[in-house]
Amino acid sequence: MKSLLLILSIIVAIDSQAKMNYKWAVKDNIKTPESVYYEPDLKLIFVSNIDGDGVKKDGQGHLSILARNGKVLNSKWITGLNAPKGMRSYQGTLWVTDIDELVEIDLSRGKILNKYKVAGAKFLNDIGISGDGEVYVSDTLTSKIHYLKNGVMETFIEGDELESPNGLFVRGEDLYVAAWGLTTDWSTKISGRLYKINLKTKKISYISKKPLGQLDGLEMDEDGNFLVSDWVAGIVYKIKPDGDTSTFFKGKAGLADIGWIPNSKTLLIPYMNDNEILGL
Repeated sequence: MKSLLLILSIIVAIDSQAKMNYKWAVKDNIKTPESVYYEPDLKLIFVSNIDGDGVKKDGQGHLSILARNGKVLNSKWITGLNAPKGMRSYQGTLWVTDIDELVEIDLSRGKILNKYKVAGAKFLNDIGISGDGEVYVSDTLTSKIHYLKNGVMETFIEGDELESPNGLFVRGEDLYVAAWGLTTDWSTKISGRLYKINLKTKKISYISKKPLGQLDGLEMDEDGNFLVSDWVAGIVYKIKPDGDTSTFFKGKAGLADIGWIPNSKTLLIPYMNDNEILGL
């Protein structure tokens, strides 16, 4: 009996310690969250809820808004989407991927302005935006990256060497890419890496020299280090510009497109399988 009580006390202690490491957690009205994005101007957190199948056009997808403390401000700010995933903003506009469309939303009015169809797209995933407003979109299952320039969707780059691109982040003249690992159906034989593509020359330079994982979300901290999530392993890696890699956070499978709040250094974790968002 004493042994059982000791085991239970250890479990409770570990669970309590784990909870103490979280600044907050929210599950209310969160439905298959794929991406969390901190919008720096409004200082709000946006959540893309697939709310169902990631490739099904069912109209159930929606976007939620959270305060920085995790409080749900609007669980269904934008509705009628299908399977929304990656998000980023630029000059008052929120851009969202939705299976085979790029959705343009006016942040001040909470209104969808346009939907841009991407021909041949199968699984539009994340978004990166250049300094002059060009919107880059990864299509993981076709191993392509498209971009919107002057209102027209074009293919920026494609090929197996992209390793099924997922997370995107633009800094300066480079598009950084967190790759899933080349796949057409999620059965991946070789894991993906972190690399960058020069926006002018399209030259690829690898930051992770060796295969790393089934990479998903991609953000950058104030020191220029990359925070990269591994959906399958449930890990967030911290990768230095020279490729040195360490584990920043160890969680569980289904850890999708992360967000980052610079001032408070809060890591935003979406658990797709558990309908939960964590602030760490």
